Amino acid sequence: MRIVEKLLYGIGGLLALILLFIAFCHYNPNVAQEIGETIQSGGNAPVKTVAKPKPKPTFQGNTGVPTEEAALEELSIGPVPRDPIVVSATVTTQALPEAAAASAAKTSEPEEDLDIPEKVAGLAGYVPVRATGTEVTQKRAEEILDSLSPGKTGEGLTFDSEKYPYYEMLGDTQKAIYRQIYANADAMTKQFSPVENITSGDLKNAFTAVVNDHPELFWVETAYKYRHSPAGQVAEITLAYNITAGNLDKAKSDFQAAAKEITDTVYGIYTAYDREKKIHDELISRVKYDTNAPMNQSAYSALVYGRTVCAGYARALQYLLQQFDIPCYYVTGYAGENHAWNIVKLDDGYYNVDSTWDDTNPNTYDYFNCSDDEYAKDHARRDLSVYLPPCKGNRYSGLEVNPPAQQPSKPTTTPPTSTSTPSTPSTTTPPSTSTPSTTTPSTTTPSTTPSESTSSSATVPSTAPSGTTGRGSITVRTTRNGSDAGYIDNIEDYYIACFEAMMAQDDSSATFDVLISDEDLWKDIYNEYQNGKCQDGYMERFLVEKHKNNCTVSVEAYLRNDGSCLIRHYATIN
Repeated sequence: MRIVEKLLYGIGGLLALILLFIAFCHYNPNVAQEIGETIQSGGNAPVKTVAKPKPKPTFQGNTGVPTEEAALEELSIGPVPRDPIVVSATVTTQALPEAAAASAAKTSEPEEDLDIPEKVAGLAGYVPVRATGTEVTQKRAEEILDSLSPGKTGEGLTFDSEKYPYYEMLGDTQKAIYRQIYANADAMTKQFSPVENITSGDLKNAFTAVVNDHPELFWVETAYKYRHSPAGQVAEITLAYNITAGNLDKAKSDFQAAAKEITDTVYGIYTAYDREKKIHDELISRVKYDTNAPMNQSAYSALVYGRTVCAGYARALQYLLQQFDIPCYYVTGYAGENHAWNIVKLDDGYYNVDSTWDDTNPNTYDYFNCSDDEYAKDHARRDLSVYLPPCKGNRYSGLEVNPPAQQPSKPTTTPPTSTSTPSTPSTTTPPSTSTPSTTTPSTTTPSTTPSESTSSSATVPSTAPSGTTGRGSITVRTTRNGSDAGYIDNIEDYYIACFEAMMAQDDSSATFDVLISDEDLWKDIYNEYQNGKCQDGYMERFLVEKHKNNCTVSVEAYLRNDGSCLIRHYATIN
């Protein structure tokens, strides 16, 4: 009996120790994580989990993975290359699953019951906010929070609830992050640490609220990155800016000038309804629906380029009515596809306005100042927009008369040419009708014609180097900070040229050439691809701008007889 009694006491003591250890690990998760990692590694020193770096580009060739010297040795001298160096890099963007609060939000109407009229089917184009998160260890997250500045905190900023309804939807922590994001976006700060302890879901709601409330922040992409701890605490926020950020002062001037052209037409009109109607009419008469329009999620695309999708129409109307203190909200939802429209407040209540669907031939008022009941058959709100006010106004509904069926076609608006604006034609035809002087690695040189006064242009070469796939090749030359021969002579301009060439493509595959000044620059570019910097340089910006999921770019380098270098790019886009 004593032996059994001692055995029971021993088991009881062991259980007590196990319970104490479990309690210790519960209150010290870092210790538990390190012990787990030690066990997983077979008893060796703990292996820390770190943020996954961008995958290094792979180098494909006959000799495996060449060194920098080997790569240069592979460069051929003369018109017919032998085994050019091929560099491949892949970038993928992935939308973050909806935040808990947003995913719980129901749509205003069952989407399967929507009936989309044929004449407006497909007139959509809204792209939901994209967030890309990277998990790091708790220790690394703490290091980031300790070392990274919060940038502009937004402390002291206030936002009127009637003008900025999305701000009012947020809790106190989300509002603090909203103010911080707004302030840093306005100052064009790229990376910063959050001023509050916030989860990824709350961060997405705060970011979405900022871009939905502020169409004037046209240089901010509706996408961002963040790094977070295993527990979900956000440690770093990275904003993305579109191509206008390269010369923001000029872009702001162009934006305000284009908006003024419309607001000036309202001179002498004094009621909110009459101003709303006039601006609606002016907007749809000046803007053309175009899924290939650059920056088409912004008001800038509508007002400056004159080409956009539903998101651009809605943000432009929002901005223009804000200039007259008429509350106008950006609404996102579903109308056969992801879609965006507006809610406008007049003196008797709120109304739905879908300027995209009114921009038909002829233009109509079919979707102007409608109630929620009228929109229920073909529009359904989603996400944070379900919390916008219900539209029950009726005094200013149905007052408009559609124009006659016969109406002259609207003139096509041509976007201005600038060094920072990509050309985006609807096909793979080169954007410029003039042919710049180009030299391809072949024994013949295409005839030269003086180029127009654009800073960059493109043309299809008459011949291509051996081993190409035959896809439409575009040769890019620039006088932007370049050499006398017009070749690119620095990394920054190389990225701009690649970005513009990629933006000019509408197919799933593209080929384009970039002429650079010399072999030394090729060495630098080679290293950029090897280190993955090309992804930040132009590839990720292209994905965001074109709303694509991923792209792979392979690069071949050819040394030319004049000492310059031709870099041929093969891109696959999904």
